[in-house]
Amino acid sequence: MGHGLARRRQALFGLSVGQLVTRRARDMVQGRLRVVSGGAAATARPSGVSDPSAFQSLCLEAYEASQVARGFSPVTMENWNATLGRFLTACDRPAWEVTREDVDRVVAGLAGQGLAASTRRGYVQAFKGFHAFLMACKSAEIGSVFGVRLVDPIDGFNAAKHVGSEGRTRRRPRRHRPRCGWRTSLTS
Repeated sequence: MGHGLARRRQALFGLSVGQLVTRRARDMVQGRLRVVSGGAAATARPSGVSDPSAFQSLCLEAYEASQVARGFSPVTMENWNATLGRFLTACDRPAWEVTREDVDRVVAGLAGQGLAASTRRGYVQAFKGFHAFLMACKSAEIGSVFGVRLVDPIDGFNAAKHVGSEGRTRRRPRRHRPRCGWRTSLTS
């Protein structure tokens, strides 16, 4: 049992790590725990929500909770989630149904509004983070409720790239420095 899990169980049940290990070993010996063959059990817990907008709201709340757990500042969360909300509104469909073409259309619309490349990159990054959360934490539930297999709509052509991330293609020219008088006097 991992120590992180043990600490969480300790907080929930008031047991120390040693007590948990001892209790688990005792339960295994007494036959209270049994191994079930046949592979991993499904971890999806369908929420019972079949309305896409209501389900997306639940996913956004879970994403926000994950941001809190990861230690994001409230200001950062507020800014990113507002940006994400505007991106999802522009897509006009649930996040799990967004296609590459939708991302291209929204980014082109943002460019048409005169938004800077860095601002457009922020929109794409906000959506990319949320979609990665959906793929990692909600894909089984989305598949069972809506029958959709999540595919990442961010590809190499519409992914946000920072100017510094591509590297330089040319060396910068050296600046010409005029020789100072004291240097030439030292060599003569």
